[in-house]
Amino acid sequence: MPEWRLLNRPSATRLRPPTRRTRARTARTAADGPASAGTGPLAGLTSVQRSILRALAFSATPGELWFVERMVRRSGPALEANIEMLIAYDLLHDSDGGLRLRSPAVRRAVLRATPPSLRGAIHVRAAAVLAHPSPTLAAGHLLRALVETTGPEHPGTGTGRLDLALVSRLAVDPAVDPSVAADLLLAVHVRYGPTLAPEHHRSLLPALVDHLMLAGRAEQAMAVLTEEIAADRDGPEQRAILLGRLGAWHATGRPSLALAYLHRALAQERTQPIHRAWLLTTLAAIVAPLGQPAVAELLGEAEQAERETPAPGGAVRLALARSGVALGRGDLRAARRLLGQADPHAPDSRGPAALLRVDRIATQLAFGEFDHARISLAAATAEIDRLGAVVEPMLTALDCLLRLSVGELPEAEARAGLALHPRAERRLPDEVRLELLSVLVEVLIRRGRPDRARSLLDAERPVSGWPDRMQWIRLGCAAAMDPEPVRHLELLCSSAEALDHSLTQLVRLPHRGTVLVRALLRAGEPALARTVAGHLGTVAEQVDNPLWWGIAGHATGLVEGDPATVREAVARLRTTTARPALADALLDLARSPEVPPAEAAAAAQESAALYGRIGATGDQGLAQRHQRVLDGQSSRSARPRTGLDSLTGGEVRVAALLAGGATKREAAAQLFVSFHTVDSHLRAIYAKLGIRSRLELARIWDDESADPPA
Repeated sequence: MPEWRLLNRPSATRLRPPTRRTRARTARTAADGPASAGTGPLAGLTSVQRSILRALAFSATPGELWFVERMVRRSGPALEANIEMLIAYDLLHDSDGGLRLRSPAVRRAVLRATPPSLRGAIHVRAAAVLAHPSPTLAAGHLLRALVETTGPEHPGTGTGRLDLALVSRLAVDPAVDPSVAADLLLAVHVRYGPTLAPEHHRSLLPALVDHLMLAGRAEQAMAVLTEEIAADRDGPEQRAILLGRLGAWHATGRPSLALAYLHRALAQERTQPIHRAWLLTTLAAIVAPLGQPAVAELLGEAEQAERETPAPGGAVRLALARSGVALGRGDLRAARRLLGQADPHAPDSRGPAALLRVDRIATQLAFGEFDHARISLAAATAEIDRLGAVVEPMLTALDCLLRLSVGELPEAEARAGLALHPRAERRLPDEVRLELLSVLVEVLIRRGRPDRARSLLDAERPVSGWPDRMQWIRLGCAAAMDPEPVRHLELLCSSAEALDHSLTQLVRLPHRGTVLVRALLRAGEPALARTVAGHLGTVAEQVDNPLWWGIAGHATGLVEGDPATVREAVARLRTTTARPALADALLDLARSPEVPPAEAAAAAQESAALYGRIGATGDQGLAQRHQRVLDGQSSRSARPRTGLDSLTGGEVRVAALLAGGATKREAAAQLFVSFHTVDSHLRAIYAKLGIRSRLELARIWDDESADPPA
């Protein structure tokens, strides 16, 4: 609204300026007068003037002219004359921001002089006036109306002065803080729940639970759900809705319970199509990242239900489900496209939209776009009041993953430790807790405190069996950092096998893939190590960026014992900001026995320096010790090698298959490596043998290798 100044406007009524004595008497009356309209600050005022004072006294902010006009239901010169009179008698103050009472003492006196029966009505009226321009203030007024009234007659329900339609509209408005909306719905439920009409009660409960969860108040949501399911007041259809909410609550803790409750809800009789669509889209969004074998069939059923009867937030949940399927198979490009197509501003999609924002940031991390992810995290954190407190711990976990990816280890440790502290303000969902714990374990080991990390791991009791074990992949990858990986062999093997279901947890922090491969090799599980390396190669082929080619090449080089592949991986990782991944690759290159001594010493020295810069003191000490061993060796004596003897083990295996007539893709499939790795080996083979074609390779193989080397 445009600014206005009452004192500069011509008045329709000539006012006699108050004397000094009159102003003093008015101020004393306002501060000390009794709570009565006859002798207090409202004494001698007209009904319009009293309404003006009350409207501004109950308002949390200065009131502009349009607000006063609608509250008093008056406009024009007559209203302005009354306002000028109140200003002249030192009860009101006009400013650029609007009208306000002269002092807190005047406000207290006006509130005391307002009958209790009017207070709720004034707040309800203010909520109706402010609903469109300022829904947050409107929700606050409705909440105060419920709190300040003392009985069901103040302000009433249903078609009375408390407009339940307005309550519902404000609760879903994106501008209203989810916690305020939850408080408003909870106040209605507690005060009027038993007396509400059945249709109002059925619509209120799901909205209340959704907003409590969105506000991060899961315990309260659980209490409401437990009470209402036990009461079973509204029949099987409402029971299905509440069971569905209970399943959604368990999604980040025990996925098996989430699926059980959602399937029970879908089995209820006489479920309306819109509620069935909500249940199916929710179920699809939960199971898709977990890699359920029949997810395609479930997704098709959910899409059909959503087309026939769109559910609140159903389109966004379907986008989350489709992207979850794409992430599960390592197709980050498809996941990004699907998440980008979803509309976070769709009606009634506030909760799914918050998760959509989180998944978009996680996808940036998976791509290695760390600068973009940092900007997105800052923007999301600034909007936490709009997104809902439920995403705050998720954003904290993503921030820790970002810092771990780029090598800000002290900062990652501090943030994760603070969030996991027993006295932390908010109880963390199990999924977030495990993510933060995995960050803390990896940082502790990298910084030379493996005993502390082991104590944290020993306190956990990983579950077995799909889908619950999918939550523990992240912890298994962190445990792989232990210098003695055999201590956690069961967790490592379980994590590697779970990747056959879904790669979602692996792609969020790419360098953990090579860490897991290295740990499995040291623990005597080469078959599982080869399988994980194959998964990394699959992701690299679909993403096709330097980070993932470097990660996949590093893992393949470890499995094949091929320093050339690790060397190429180092070159690719140099073009990224993934400093821990580069330092790990350099150290593994230095450890390779086939690398020349000078190159190995330089790689160890660079690795130690890089570990030092990122604060990985434990890794730095390991690299420095390896460098000293290399420096202590006078030289490596190696006979010159020519022909097939010059090939590495990985190159020999590729040459054997290609010389036998296999295509590069067939060789990649048989060796469990990527097509890119086979192509890289072939180029090295051509260079070492001085040939240019597969025909020449086959001829040399037949001539020189009647018994090919292993």
